[in-house]
Parts: sequence; structure tokens; C-alpha cells
Amino acid sequence: LPTDHGAMLYWQIISTTDQTSMDSTPFSDQGPTLTEFELVGAITNDRPSGSFRTGWATNETLSTAINSVSSSITINLGVSIEHISSIKNIGAIKDNTTHVAKKIAVNLFNFMSSFDDGSGGGGNIVVPKNVFDRWLSRFEAKARVDPNFFMKDQS
Repeated sequence: LPTDHGAMLYWQIISTTDQTSMDSTPFSDQGPTLTEFELVGAITNDRPSGSFRTGWATNETLSTAINSVSSSITINLGVSIEHISSIKNIGAIKDNTTHVAKKIAVNLFNFMSSFDDGSGGGGNIVVPKNVFDRWLSRFEAKARVDPNFFMKDQS
């Protein structure tokens, strides 16, 4: 790669109905189901490799296709060579350690704040003694379903 460029990495699902299945008729073909390309991450000369999460575990289109007896699935991988400024602007390269820690801390703070009745005064939060244990149990349960749930905006 040129020094001022990087590669943005994407994935996409294409699910097609098997025309030889008993559930299929010549008139039931609705064409392939496909998703938009989804950004997974980026690599650069400064960061030439990485581990990226796809979110496949919670992708409804993929789950439906996998559970359908008459579907075949293709996963396309895409690579786009972009100027490093474009990659940084969309946040594809991050200091993941700090970013992840901040997202987890915000998740904990928001959970604790939901218990505050305002009686602490002076900007203090009053919460039940077991609030951290409750948060941790909730956090672990959500993480089993979607390991990246806390990275998503909670708008």
C-alpha cells in the first residue's frame, strides 16, 4: 500500500433459494436476498493486520438463510483502497483499547444512573449496594448474544 493509503474491509451476504428444493416452484423465485456491504475495519501500513468482528451472530438475514433448508449462502468480502484521511474520518482505525473501555464505562454509568433518585445531591448518584453485580450479570448476558452491543449507539 502507498504510505498515505489503507484498505477498508467490508462483507456482504447473498442468500439464494435452491431451485431444486421441493418448496420451490418456477413461480416462487423472488431472486437473491442480499445485504449492503458492511464495514468491518481497516488496515494500513501502521496497522497491517487486525482481528475484526463481523456481527454474524446477530445478523437476521444470515440467521434466516442458515436456518432455511432451501437456501444457499454466499459471503462476499470487499476491499476498498482509500486515502488514510478518509479511513480516519469514518473511524475505521481506532485505539480500540481506550475506545472499548470508554464504551463499557459509559454503559455502566448509564445503568447506575437509571437507579438514581436524586437524593445524593451535589452531583452524587445513590444506587443500591448490588448495582454493580446486577450490571455485570446484565452485561455478560447481552455480550453472549451480541459481543459488540456496547459499541452501538444507544440513541
